[in-house]
Amino acid sequence: MNKIELSCTIPALMPTQHALLIAWGYFGQEIGLLERLATVPIDQKSIIHYPYEKLTEFLCGLLSGIEYLSDLSEGSSPLAQDNEVALAWQIRSMSDSSGVSRTLAACDLESERVLQDVLDEVSQPFFDRALADLRARGESLLLDADLTGRAVSSTSKSYTDARFGYMDGEIRLGYQLAEVCLQTHLFGRLWVCGQHHPGDRVSATCLLDLVQTAEQRLGCHPRRRTELIQQRITACEQAIARLERLSAQCETRQQEAQARIQNLTDRITQAQVQLADLLAQPVSNRQEGSYSRLSKLKHQIASWQGQVCRAQRVIIQAQKAQLSHQQRLAVWYTQRTDLQARYEHLCQENTSPQQLVGCKMRLDAGFSSGENITALIELGYDLDTKSGNDALVQALRDQTNAQTVWTRVGRNAEMVARTVYHINTCPYPLTVGLERFHTPKETRHAVLIRYQDPPQDPPADDHLDLPAWFHDYNGRQTIEAGNKEEKTVFKVQHLMTRSPSGIRIQAMLTIFAANLVRWADEWLRPRVEQSSARFDRALSSPKRLVRVAANSPAFVDRSGDALRIRFSPLSSFPGVVLCLSDQPFLQLELPLFRNAPFSSA
Repeated sequence: MNKIELSCTIPALMPTQHALLIAWGYFGQEIGLLERLATVPIDQKSIIHYPYEKLTEFLCGLLSGIEYLSDLSEGSSPLAQDNEVALAWQIRSMSDSSGVSRTLAACDLESERVLQDVLDEVSQPFFDRALADLRARGESLLLDADLTGRAVSSTSKSYTDARFGYMDGEIRLGYQLAEVCLQTHLFGRLWVCGQHHPGDRVSATCLLDLVQTAEQRLGCHPRRRTELIQQRITACEQAIARLERLSAQCETRQQEAQARIQNLTDRITQAQVQLADLLAQPVSNRQEGSYSRLSKLKHQIASWQGQVCRAQRVIIQAQKAQLSHQQRLAVWYTQRTDLQARYEHLCQENTSPQQLVGCKMRLDAGFSSGENITALIELGYDLDTKSGNDALVQALRDQTNAQTVWTRVGRNAEMVARTVYHINTCPYPLTVGLERFHTPKETRHAVLIRYQDPPQDPPADDHLDLPAWFHDYNGRQTIEAGNKEEKTVFKVQHLMTRSPSGIRIQAMLTIFAANLVRWADEWLRPRVEQSSARFDRALSSPKRLVRVAANSPAFVDRSGDALRIRFSPLSSFPGVVLCLSDQPFLQLELPLFRNAPFSSA
C-alpha cells in the first residue's frame, strides 16, 4: 500500500465528540501501542478494515465507556462515525459494531497469546518505573487479590464454559475474573494480571496460579522462606523415623509371636502323642498315676492352645498396627518428596535473575484456605487476610470473657489479638485478631489473620497496634473499588461477544484500559494549555475522564504551530485546551499505511 499524505487533505479545524479519546490515541502512538497491536494475528480477511484496526476500535470503545458493543454504531455519539478518533488511533476508518463483533469471534488462542504479549510489552516500562520508585522509597510491594463475577442470563445456553457460581451476593450463571492489583505512588492502583474462569471457580483454587502469573508479570518476587520448608522437612523425617521404628517393632512382635506359636505347636504335638499313647493302653495295664498324667496332659494342651490363640491375636493386632504405620508412612514419604522438591525449587528461585523484593499480600476470606496460607508464607509473602472458618471464630470467642480488654479500632469495631497462634491447617504460628462489630440488631464477630517475618522480640498480645492492623487490612477496599470501576466505568460485566476468546480479550483489554488511563495522566497534565477547576478535578478521576472527558464535544485544531484539542462550549469543560504537540502538524507515514500481512478466511 502506498504512503498516504493526510496533512494536505484534513481541514485545520475538525469537530469530534470524543475529545480526550483523541489525546489517548496520540499517547498510544507515543508508547508504541498502536504499532504493536498491528502484529496480533486474527484469521480474518482484510477488505475494508484490517482485523487489528477493529481490535483497536474495540479498545477505543472500552476507553469511551461503551456499555454494549452496539454502542460503537448506535450510541448517542457513535464512535464509528468519529473520523478524528480514527486518525488519532491510526485507523483508516471506523468499522460498525457488527464488524468488530465478527473480528472478536475470529480471534483464537494464538490471538489471545500475542495480544497479551503486546499489552505486557507496552505495560512493562510503566511497571518498571513504579517498582523502581517503590524500591527507592524502601517500601515493600503491596498486592491485593480478588475474584469478581461476570454474570449472564440464567437461561442462556450459548456462552461456552459458563457455570453457576456465587456472584454479587447470589448464585448466578456466568464467569469469574480473578485479578491482582499493585499499589503504587506514581500511578495509584495498577492491575497486574487477570485470569478468566468458569463461574463455579472459587477463590481458593485459583490463588496460587494467580500469584505465579503476577510474579512473572512484575519480574520480581519476595525471598522464599526456604528455612521454613527445611523445618518441615526435618519434622517430616522425624515423623518418618518414628513410624519406621514403630513399624519395625510391630514386625518384631509378629516374629516373636510366630516363633512362640511354632514352639507351642511342637509342644502340643508332643503332648498329643503322649496322650494318644496313654489312651491306647488297656485300662488293666495302666500304671498308677496314669489318670493324673492324662489330666495334666489335657490341661497343658488346653493351656498351650490358649497361648497359641493369644499369640495369633498379637500377630493380627501387630499386622493391623503395622499396616496403619505403613499407610501413614506412605503419606509422609510423599510429603517429604514434595517438600524436598519444593525446597529445591524455591532455593533455585532465590538465586534466579528475578529481583527479590519485600511483598505483602492482602486477601479476603475466600482465598484463605490453610493450604494457601502455608504456600504464601513459604513463598515469602507477608500476609493480611480474614478467616472464613466459623469454628476458628467460635474458638477465639470461647477464649474471651467479661474481663477481656477490647481495643477500639473503628467507630463500631473492637479487637483483641493473640500472637503465636496455631491452626490445624497451617504448620506456622500466626497472629490472629478477633473483631467485634456492634450493630443495632446484634454483635458480629470476625477473625483477621496476619503473618510477618517475626522480629527478634515479638510483641506481647496486648502490645500489638490493633488500630493500624485493622485499617491496613481494610485498605484492601482499593481492589474492591477497582472492581466497581471495571463494572461501572468500563462495563466489564457486560459480555460484548459470545466467543470464548472474545470474552477473554474483553477482560484483557479492560484491565489494560484501566491502567492506560492512569499512565496517560502524567503525559497529559503538561499538555493542558488552558484548564478549569472542573477539568482539574476530572484529571484525578478516571471515572470522569472516561465517562465525561472522553465523550465531550471538541474541535481538533491543526492551525498554527501545534495540534490542539479545544473543548466545545457545549461540553462540561468549556475553554479547556490540550496542546498535544509543539511542532507543526504533519501526518507522517504510519504503520497502518504500510503493507501489513493478514490471513485469509
